[in-house]
Amino acid sequence: MIQGDNVILKGLEPDDIKERHLWLNDPEITNYFTNLSSIHLSRNDLEKWYENISQKKSQEIHFSIFTKEPKHIGGAQLKSIDWKNRNAELGIFIGDKSKWGKGFGTDATKSLIFFGFNELNLHRIWLKVDPENLAALKCYQKTGFIQEGILREDVFRKGRFHDTIIMSILANQVLRKVNEK
Repeated sequence: MIQGDNVILKGLEPDDIKERHLWLNDPEITNYFTNLSSIHLSRNDLEKWYENISQKKSQEIHFSIFTKEPKHIGGAQLKSIDWKNRNAELGIFIGDKSKWGKGFGTDATKSLIFFGFNELNLHRIWLKVDPENLAALKCYQKTGFIQEGILREDVFRKGRFHDTIIMSILANQVLRKVNEK
């Protein structure tokens, strides 16, 4: 369990699948997801996915995001963990639309960064984001991610290709910020 200022990240549990199933079949929520934006995900598919990721714990760590109340509002993950090179890909979503724009995603991102650098001893955390996803870009910039490059016409969505921005944050960036305070 990871405590943020306004969120708690808990390991993904089977009980969390019901809400995830609803969220991951909502086109407004999955609009910028590269792998789910146009497919229907059955509850059975999601349960199989959960069983599969449970066997990949050395490469992927999945969390459910809760408010302090506690209310389940989304999901977060570090995946493609490369232990040799000490890096991982960050992913996050707020599925409860009533919580959009209220800082929960930023708090969850900060908490996941802290966990990755301090608990997993990662050196670099990176992510992919659609340039049209302005809320996500704002969140990632606010938490210290820096744009590294653009994968041109990387994703086909809604009848056309879209670019993907690659961003990262390094452990020494975070340590420098802490020491400056």
